[in-house]
Amino acid sequence: MRPTRLPGPFLRAALLPLSSLYGRALETRARLYRSGALPSERVPCPVVSVGNLTFGGTGKTPFVEFLARRFRFEGRRPAVVSRGYGRESKGVVVVSEGSGPLVGADAGGDEPVAIARRVPGTIVVVGARRTEAARTAIDRGADLILLDDGFQHLAIERDADLLLVDATDPFGGGRLPPAGRLREPISALARADAFVLTRVDRAEPSRDTLSALTRWNPDAPVFRARIRPAGLWDERGSALADPRSLARRFVAVCGIANPTGFSRSMTELDLAPEELLAFPDHHRYARGDLERIRRAADRTGSAWILTTEKDAVKLEGKTTLPVITLKLEVEVEEAGFFPFLQSRISDPSPAARAASAPRS
Repeated sequence: MRPTRLPGPFLRAALLPLSSLYGRALETRARLYRSGALPSERVPCPVVSVGNLTFGGTGKTPFVEFLARRFRFEGRRPAVVSRGYGRESKGVVVVSEGSGPLVGADAGGDEPVAIARRVPGTIVVVGARRTEAARTAIDRGADLILLDDGFQHLAIERDADLLLVDATDPFGGGRLPPAGRLREPISALARADAFVLTRVDRAEPSRDTLSALTRWNPDAPVFRARIRPAGLWDERGSALADPRSLARRFVAVCGIANPTGFSRSMTELDLAPEELLAFPDHHRYARGDLERIRRAADRTGSAWILTTEKDAVKLEGKTTLPVITLKLEVEVEEAGFFPFLQSRISDPSPAARAASAPRS
């Protein structure tokens, strides 16, 4: 989701009353779903939701890919279901039936198309109504739904609600829009079934962060995940065994919520772009943008473009320069993460869930 651009400090202070009203509205909405006054639907297979509490990247997409691969390994046929943010299409769209993308980013959204390319054998469906999208995926053979960016989408019931918390910026300044970057009040932590602290390789979670998780949700286990660069891939989808075989000069391009994370990943691979062009999250590259990239390459003598997975699906074929993709991988530190998740989807009873949940 596109992040909120924070106003200056004086304007933020003036906007605090609006933030308070927004927060109360969100708390009321969650309470209505919890009480049943607003209905939620269950689909006929397990649902695992992956979401966050802030506007901005917490690593949801690589984490969803990580889950899809693992469940494929376990013999399931998972489907990734999301809204498909930034797409131009309406209604439910089948992005992939498991053999790669059937549509482009304009129809399917950049992240769903990137997932369809990155995780073979995974069904990918987008739709504003997630229950309809999930049923469409089930009709195509899915036996497990991975709900991408699903924490705030309460209209579909889930068996496991995973809340990702970025260890480097856990609560986005602690304020709601328009004064801050929280998507919901901190009290929403109470809804999570488990927390996953991401980017723990870049920052140790603070004592205040861990205390907030425990205070609002003492029964939810806390896991830790590293999100790190997995290497470079060319436009054919082949890994580059030796990036040094590429010409040294390149420009980097990204349209993501956290360009700093992209820069950090390049540094970890010992890559230094001649110039970094950062666009807004989910940016659609128009002719003027492509011309700006070309001029930057000409000005710096660059011979190729380095970009993210979700930007690659929008740039490839639109520029004369080779587009190389920097891919990410996820590793959860605790061996108990998947046993916990399996317990949630194999026995949906509340008593069994409470008995099987590890304590942080």
